[in-house]
Amino acid sequence: MKLIKQFQATRAALCTLTLLFTLLSGFIHAAETQYTCPMHPHYISDSFGTCPICGMDLVELEGGAVIEGDEAEHGLTLPPYMIQRTGVRIKPAETAYFGRSIRSFGEVVVNQRLQTDVSLRVEGWIEELIVNAEGDEVEPESLLFRFYSPQLIAAQQDYITALSSGITDRVRVTEDRLRSLGVQKKVVEEIRNRRQIKPSLPYYAEQKGSVENISIRQGSYLRPGAIAMRIQSYEKVWVRVNLAEQDISFVNRESRVDVDFPSIGIHRENVTIDYISPAVEEATRTAQMRLILENPDGIIRPGTYVDVTIMSDIRPRLAVPYESVLQNKEGSYVILERGDGTYQAREILTGLQYKGLMEVQAGLAEGDQVVVSGQFLIDSESSLRESFRRMEKLALSLAELDVSEHQLVLLNHMVEGTLYVHEELIAGRLPNPQLLDVAEQSAQKLYHEMKGSRLAFVAEDFLATLQDRAGIMTFSGWRELLAGSVEAIEPWVLEGRPRYYNELGLAFFTTEDRRSWIQLAGDIQNPFGDDVTAREIPLDDNNLKGSEEHSHAQ
Repeated sequence: MKLIKQFQATRAALCTLTLLFTLLSGFIHAAETQYTCPMHPHYISDSFGTCPICGMDLVELEGGAVIEGDEAEHGLTLPPYMIQRTGVRIKPAETAYFGRSIRSFGEVVVNQRLQTDVSLRVEGWIEELIVNAEGDEVEPESLLFRFYSPQLIAAQQDYITALSSGITDRVRVTEDRLRSLGVQKKVVEEIRNRRQIKPSLPYYAEQKGSVENISIRQGSYLRPGAIAMRIQSYEKVWVRVNLAEQDISFVNRESRVDVDFPSIGIHRENVTIDYISPAVEEATRTAQMRLILENPDGIIRPGTYVDVTIMSDIRPRLAVPYESVLQNKEGSYVILERGDGTYQAREILTGLQYKGLMEVQAGLAEGDQVVVSGQFLIDSESSLRESFRRMEKLALSLAELDVSEHQLVLLNHMVEGTLYVHEELIAGRLPNPQLLDVAEQSAQKLYHEMKGSRLAFVAEDFLATLQDRAGIMTFSGWRELLAGSVEAIEPWVLEGRPRYYNELGLAFFTTEDRRSWIQLAGDIQNPFGDDVTAREIPLDDNNLKGSEEHSHAQ
């Protein structure tokens, strides 16, 4: 471990110099003027000339293209003529009030609370039928029919006699008898005022509506309890809605409900919820919800199908137009307008969608200017330029690759992991898999940061060798892991920064069967056995793999 600490101290000093060099190179690069083709804006040149695609003269690139690496936040700057050509439209991210949207369907049914049955409590005959067909409209106190009953005639006679006697208690008892036999209050008042028996008692409608059902005809004989007709009012109707089992928990009496009638083109908002069933029907796995709709003009008819939208958890939410949100394999993002023709892609975390709006849970602040129209062209322009830069980056050798101080530290953690395994094997101990966690995490981070370059393949191969280390129980297994991990980072050590690791005091060895290891310079310490022939590969920029190789027989 003392040797590893010496390696780390030397590395830190060199990393500082690397950082200063990187910053200086970035400053010089930023000062350069770049040119682009008006017809092929993905072509970028450091010098003035003509476009190799169409032959047009290049123009100065205003603000440059999308900047990669740590400067990516600067965004993509487009000239005014390109902005005008793409028809860019901007809208700010704003707070809107909406909630979870649940779509369902329903059916209009009659409101049973507005349903009246006209029934008789004594036997008798229909003397005169005024309302004689289903569907007839009636108003309150409309005459329905006249009914003859001997029992009602006797009751009227007792009432008139009581009125003539002037005995209050007797009047009250006889009047109560008439009411109990089904004589309506209006008819009782007529008898009291005229003090004459009505052979055929009239029956009046008690509410406005239409005759839903009629079971009598003129001359019909009725027994006590028989229903003569049913009157239904349609001024208010019910809508019976089926709620899916997974949506029930999101709906309560305070939820907002909107109803659409596709067949008649009516839209109703904030409809009252009258009832939500506490049980789920086993056959359909739905629960019934009942709505109340005002229907004063009678346009809404029972049996009509409706579309129902239920909103729950309504609260202020930051939202952008739905069409402004783009998707890729990483998730959702939008294009921001930052002023002066500069645009930037911003990753966002989306939430609920409602009526053309998309909730933004993270990634934006209220007032951020989002591109609503033309964002696809801007994104395509940015992606095309980025593709060319990635191709250029992938074409760079490891020696030409620009690596930051932070990324160099990650690479050195990977090298340290191989040094640790080598040291433990030489000491005759099995390495501890947990002590390679830092090397694995460094390789994972490096892989994501260096995508599009050869260094990403180095990190990917290194991760593959460490994947199953926890299950290695033998020295031979750890020797194979050492060989695989060193093989993964070999391109970086030998081609990328050989002189750097030489100055850190490291040496690179390989056997005849291409199993390699890294150790501190000095006497050879072969972890693969004393009978295995190994040779040193010099860490030299001028002679990487063709340098003189010294064989060491163990």
